[in-house]
Amino acid sequence: MAVTVGLVAQLIEKIAPKSWAEEWDNVGLLVGSGSKTVERILITLDGTLEVVEEAKAFNAQLIVAHHPVIFRPLKNLRADNAAAQVPLRLLQHEIGYYAAHTNLDQSVVSPSRVLGELIGLEKMEPLERVYDVNPSRNSEERGYGVSGYLTRPEKLGVLWQNFLDKLKESGVYSQAYELTGVRLAGSLEREVRKVAIVNGSGGRFVPKALFKGADLLITGDVDHHAVLDALEGGMAVGDLGHFLSEAPMLRSIYDYLSAEKSLQGIEIQVSSVNRSPWL
Repeated sequence: MAVTVGLVAQLIEKIAPKSWAEEWDNVGLLVGSGSKTVERILITLDGTLEVVEEAKAFNAQLIVAHHPVIFRPLKNLRADNAAAQVPLRLLQHEIGYYAAHTNLDQSVVSPSRVLGELIGLEKMEPLERVYDVNPSRNSEERGYGVSGYLTRPEKLGVLWQNFLDKLKESGVYSQAYELTGVRLAGSLEREVRKVAIVNGSGGRFVPKALFKGADLLITGDVDHHAVLDALEGGMAVGDLGHFLSEAPMLRSIYDYLSAEKSLQGIEIQVSSVNRSPWL
């Protein structure tokens, strides 16, 4: 039986239903046809022109991404419209594009949960639970971010360095992640036991992490004032930047799809050109 784009979409939506996505988000199949046969899949965080060319060289029929390639309304598909270049190139090469964004952020393979496992958190639970209007669909594991405990208290400076070492080597390929733009706020000598993690832009979760009693919040794109609020409340902040706070999750998606019996024989690859834009 041929594997189609629609089948791959169903497998992703088993763990990250489209109905979980925020109203402002744009998830699902954004370019292409659900009936198209798939032999090769490229997994990426961002849908850049370089990633599209990588997919073409790989002869992929489908890109599975975290970030939507069409986020704001496109007014035209003209060649001189920068926002239209990726969709146009996808159509030109007949490559489908599927995005799982805020729905994936709430799932069991969320980037936050992957980072929690990397740092060695125990008793992990969502930092902010999300509840469905249908009670039967609610899950103890569904929500944004995670909080959990280290096996034993560690000094912030030692914990942070060990975590960055693991993060750097967590990629799918031999190339280590470049730790560009990483920042830490807080006393290196303070002890950390409870850690909160929010992938992507997590500044709005500072009050929630403080309320939960976290000693350290790890996130990305956190602004100056949110960091000051955290420090005033006695919580350290680690800012990985948007890319590094989510990229390790690509391995989990790769492992999940590779383990599916219905996709046996399908070649799956994680992008090696999608990197943090910061130097």
